[in-house]
Amino acid sequence: MLKNITTLFALTFILISCETTAPITNSMTYEELELDASTMSTKLDINIVELDPGLSGSDEVDRENGLWPELRRAEARRFAVKMMRSLNETNAFANVAVTTNAEFLTDIVIEGTIQESNGEDVHLLINAKDSTGKPIIKNKLYKHRTSEYFYQNIRNKGKDPFDVVYRSIAGDIIKELKKRDLEQIELVTDLRFAQKLNEMEFDESLDVENGRYSLGFVPAMNDPMFIRAQNVQLKDAQFKNEMQKHYISFTDTMDESYKIWQEAALTASKQKREAQRAAAGKAILGALIVAAAASSSSSSDNYDYSAGASTAALLGAGLIASAVGDAREAKVHESTINEVSKSFDGEIAPKVVEMEDLQVKLEGNIQNQFDQWQTILIDIYESESSQTNEFEIL
Repeated sequence: MLKNITTLFALTFILISCETTAPITNSMTYEELELDASTMSTKLDINIVELDPGLSGSDEVDRENGLWPELRRAEARRFAVKMMRSLNETNAFANVAVTTNAEFLTDIVIEGTIQESNGEDVHLLINAKDSTGKPIIKNKLYKHRTSEYFYQNIRNKGKDPFDVVYRSIAGDIIKELKKRDLEQIELVTDLRFAQKLNEMEFDESLDVENGRYSLGFVPAMNDPMFIRAQNVQLKDAQFKNEMQKHYISFTDTMDESYKIWQEAALTASKQKREAQRAAAGKAILGALIVAAAASSSSSSDNYDYSAGASTAALLGAGLIASAVGDAREAKVHESTINEVSKSFDGEIAPKVVEMEDLQVKLEGNIQNQFDQWQTILIDIYESESSQTNEFEIL
């Protein structure tokens, strides 16, 4: 009997000690990524679409599940900006921009969904494809678990504990692109953009089948209509670069408050996970605990297995209060994250686009301004000559 009990205890210990989230261990440094990408024949442009926050659609339900919806929506943009910065750090790409829609044309588009973000774990489901429609990353889950030791290490001051996730994504993109004809991807992007501006003129330039684009009748590089389209494409890149100021300002403004939440959430998440794991072990060993208690009056179990449920509530906005320890200061941090998110979702400064006889004012939130910009690209194309005109965004 004693032997059976010992065996069951050992097996249960193994089961409840297993972790399902292992840290990424194959991520190279930015210097290594840059060196790895040095053999690439050309630098492509990348659009990173604001991530899907992975919410249920009901703020009330999300809060009951320990989520802070406003924060998760902010993270959808924050993580996209972090990814943009990581890709730029590799020096492997030309223009890397965060956008609001996957339909905005560029050489590579990255989309993703936040499946988990609790301070301790980040899980991002990522898809990426090039302008030919061929996948670069297909439904790959990137996940990393950090620990309190990351914050205790003085060498990590100012660093993001999940930077390894973004570097790993960058590394996978570089690895795959090294196998591809980058000049062809770039040319397909140019022709798709030209076709969008003047479908009749560039109708035969591309063959499309099942969402995949291949080269058809390619115009001469000195074709005036093609040059005109490329001029507009340069202006599109300039506009996207201008819009990055809003994303960067958004991330930087909430940075201090977010880091306070992130570090506190790590502790709460770890407590919740350990309580749930212990509770699972208790359920499995229920009969054995009774037997052990009957055979030894000194046996006791003082662990609070209900801690997991109570800790879930801490993972929302109220967590900042427990982290800061001062209600007024906590309110400032919570308010900062909420207000920055609301201001970003509300109207941002209008943009006035000027070039020769064309002047256009873009208004509303960032989604509205991106959408309005797409509608005026054809107007810019039609006002273009084969030479690049002076262009300014005010």
